[in-house]
Amino acid sequence: MKKYKISQIKISVNDTDLDILKNKIIKTLQIDSSDLLDIRIYKKSIDARKKPDLYYIYTVIATAENVKKSVLKNKNIEVYTDRNKYNFKPTGTLVLNTRPVIVGFGPAGLFCGYLLALNGYKPIIVERGADVDSRQKHVDSFWNGGELNEETNVQFGEGGAGTFSDGKLNTGVNDKFGRINFVLETFVRFGAQDNILYDSKPHIGTDILAKVVKNMREEIKRLGGEFYFDTCLTDINIKDNKI
Repeated sequence: MKKYKISQIKISVNDTDLDILKNKIIKTLQIDSSDLLDIRIYKKSIDARKKPDLYYIYTVIATAENVKKSVLKNKNIEVYTDRNKYNFKPTGTLVLNTRPVIVGFGPAGLFCGYLLALNGYKPIIVERGADVDSRQKHVDSFWNGGELNEETNVQFGEGGAGTFSDGKLNTGVNDKFGRINFVLETFVRFGAQDNILYDSKPHIGTDILAKVVKNMREEIKRLGGEFYFDTCLTDINIKDNKI
C-alpha cells in the first residue's frame, strides 16, 4: 500500500459528484475500484481559460494497492511522502518560573498563546481592544456612521486586523516546515470549513473566522490561559537585562 500524488485531474464544475473524481483516479492509476483505499484533496483550483466552460483542476493524494510501476511514467503521478508536521520545540536554556505574557491578540498572539497553552505554559494575554463580540458591535457602529473607537476597531481587538478582511489565506502547499498547514488544520479544528486545506485561494469568511478565534480563546482559557481585554500596555520595566 502506497500513497500517490496525482495532479492535473480536470473535472467540469458542474460535476460535483465525488464518484466522478474517484473514477478519474482509478482510471489514471489503472487499478480496480477495490484497490483505491482512500483519497484526499491536496489542491483545488479553477480553470476558466475556455469560458463559458469552467473546470476544477485537482491534485489528490490517493492511497492505493496494485499500482504498476509503468504507471509512474505519467508525469502527473508520483509516489507521495506526507508533508512535514510542525512541532513546537522550546529553544530556551533557562527554566521559565513565571507565566509568559503575550501583548496583542492578533494572528501572532493567537497562535503564540495557543501553542504555549498546549504545552502547559498558561499564558497571560493582554489586548488593548475588546473581545471579538464586543468588537463587532463597535465596528458595525462605526461603519454605520458612528464615532471611531480608537481602542477597538478594525485594527485593534481580538483576532487582529485580519478578522475583518474576510479571512483570506494562503494554502502554503510548498511549506516544507509544515507551519502553514498547522495553522490551517488548527482553524479547521476550531470551526473553519475543511476546504481551506486545499483550495488554491481559500478564505474562511469574517463571520466564521470570528467564531474560530473565539473558540481558540476558549481553548486557551481551558488550558489555563488568562485574558485581559481593553487593556493597553503602556510601559515595560527592565532590570538586570530582564523584563
